[in-house]
Amino acid sequence: MSAKTFGDTVRSSRGLAAAAVPELRSGAAALMVIDVTNFDAHPEHGFARFAREEGMDLDYYWDRVANLMMPNLVLLLEAFRAAAARVVHVRVGAQFEDYGDSQAHFREVHRRSGALRGTDEFEVRNELRPRLGEAVIDKSGASAFTTGNADTVLRNAGVEQLAISGVVTNGCVIASAITAWDLGYQVLVVEDACVGGDADQDASALQVMGSMGMTICSTRELIEQLSPATAGAER
Repeated sequence: MSAKTFGDTVRSSRGLAAAAVPELRSGAAALMVIDVTNFDAHPEHGFARFAREEGMDLDYYWDRVANLMMPNLVLLLEAFRAAAARVVHVRVGAQFEDYGDSQAHFREVHRRSGALRGTDEFEVRNELRPRLGEAVIDKSGASAFTTGNADTVLRNAGVEQLAISGVVTNGCVIASAITAWDLGYQVLVVEDACVGGDADQDASALQVMGSMGMTICSTRELIEQLSPATAGAER
């Protein structure tokens, strides 16, 4: 028998089996799509250009973006929209022209990639374009909660369960997930709708989040817990 982990204890305290994907409760669930913008997640835009200039090998990243994450995000958005559930898009970059408001660790990447609010780089990819009635949170660093106003938006809307997706698993996804978890949200990470820098970074980040008690699930498993009755009635 394997040793019990901290994550097992946390999940058990919530009354959940270790591997179970929880039922999404009416009015309390939201999908968060992190940084699937032209800058961060389009092979012909800012970060891709920056990576080529730096000689970075991102074959794993771009293959997973195109062939796994994007198709699954389309499915997730369709499902959450059909259920009238909350959808939150997160964008990253600067708002001042000199990039002075970018988080210091990201400022040079934002500047060289042109991730400035009002430009195409800053926008969500066309395939996932936000619709009227969906939240858009802008952040200047890694976490949508510490460098963006995600907590205010979600808490005011009565969200308690947060399904997190996007890029990168080992960066802004894990930073946002840990902050949300620490603020008391029930966090689900959709592993096949996230992408890390490489396979090892993906696996390590998911392992850390799972060990803390977050639910790691697939797109299919999450959609199975979502129905048209999930969100609309109690707003």
